[in-house]
Amino acid sequence: MVTVLDTADIAPDDRAEAMYTAMISASVPCFLIQEESGAGIRARMNIWPMEAMQVFSTESTGIRLVRTAKQARADDAAPLIAFAVQTGSQGRQSHLGHQRLVPQGHLLMMDHSAPYDYAWSGDGASRCIQVSLDQLTLPVDVVRSALPHLAASPLYPMVTDHIAHLTGNIEDLLGDPASAGIEEITLGLTRALIASAARQDRHTRAALAETRLTQIRAYVRRHLTEPDLRPARIAAAHHISERALYKLCAQAGFHLTRWIIEQRLEGAREELAHPSGSGHAVAAVARRWGFSDPTHFSHRFKDAYGISPRDWRDRAYETS
Repeated sequence: MVTVLDTADIAPDDRAEAMYTAMISASVPCFLIQEESGAGIRARMNIWPMEAMQVFSTESTGIRLVRTAKQARADDAAPLIAFAVQTGSQGRQSHLGHQRLVPQGHLLMMDHSAPYDYAWSGDGASRCIQVSLDQLTLPVDVVRSALPHLAASPLYPMVTDHIAHLTGNIEDLLGDPASAGIEEITLGLTRALIASAARQDRHTRAALAETRLTQIRAYVRRHLTEPDLRPARIAAAHHISERALYKLCAQAGFHLTRWIIEQRLEGAREELAHPSGSGHAVAAVARRWGFSDPTHFSHRFKDAYGISPRDWRDRAYETS
């Protein structure tokens, strides 16, 4: 986490300028209008840069952010799409010809390649993810047509809940090796929400299928160490048949069983290489990652990495 602003550490006369600088560094150039002045300005902003997206939080006294058409045209960076959950006060959004009140706990979307006006009064807060349009792999016209219809999508509550939990627990998630696919999951969910809200059948079908697949991958990652993780259990957990599960994976060019084994091997490899794993028996690590037969595990490991698990553990220990 990077704390880019905490007005408690800033002289009152410098707070307005400091908040403006922090805001445009976290997001995009815009005008910032403060409801308070001097010592009345209170704000804290944190940023969590990730590989495919950026998470940031803002808590402050009343603000208004205005991005003009001129600023949007002058910005030659890759277009950013923001998804924000209003976590304090009530937001007001005017964007692409639509005006909306955003109650606490609700989600809004912003296309930074277009002008907007966004504000709240009193002590407010927002938690936001920003992704590039390229990462969403959806045309900008689909994104824009979805904006006024987000809340009508059946996916809206699920995506709002996901982003709220993601941004609210980002520290714990980033520190958990089992959350490695969180960006992929988030991109899949936001893509599906946009496609659903835009009512674009072709995009909707593809996005929903991809979202289901990312949910399956996330489920597998959460339960990788459990020996009974089999296709029947995975299918039942997602309320589909095994046949539908295999069909979904095949359409995506994704071999489920092979991928589970690869993920388990990688988890075991990381554990064996970790300094705390130097005293762990290979058989115990194998069992912990779902391999009941240590000999089978050793063969799989050597086929995958060209070295036995024991030699890999010892080499990692010697170089640590």
